[in-house]
Amino acid sequence: MSAKKDMLSRLSNVAKNAPLQESAATKTEDVTATDREVSPVESVKKAKPARKAKNLQIPEDLWDAYEVLKSNNTTSLLMTGYILEAFREKLAKDGAFNKS
Repeated sequence: MSAKKDMLSRLSNVAKNAPLQESAATKTEDVTATDREVSPVESVKKAKPARKAKNLQIPEDLWDAYEVLKSNNTTSLLMTGYILEAFREKLAKDGAFNKS
């Protein structure tokens, strides 16, 4: 047996015997910043902008058009990039960014 096949065989055996989820007997403790000392590096971390997750139903014709661009190597953007840019453009067009 080659080294590669041997390695894959060992990985397969490990994967077969691995638990699919944590057992109920395993309990983890949640350690918050108030329960321990905060290092200077942690206190300097930049805050991420708040985002709201939404599940969008994207029409099939838009996905098909996107897949054509991807298959032709016309774009390297993910679909989310297109969605965010279109959303930004529409908000700007409707005056959402104009300061009153």
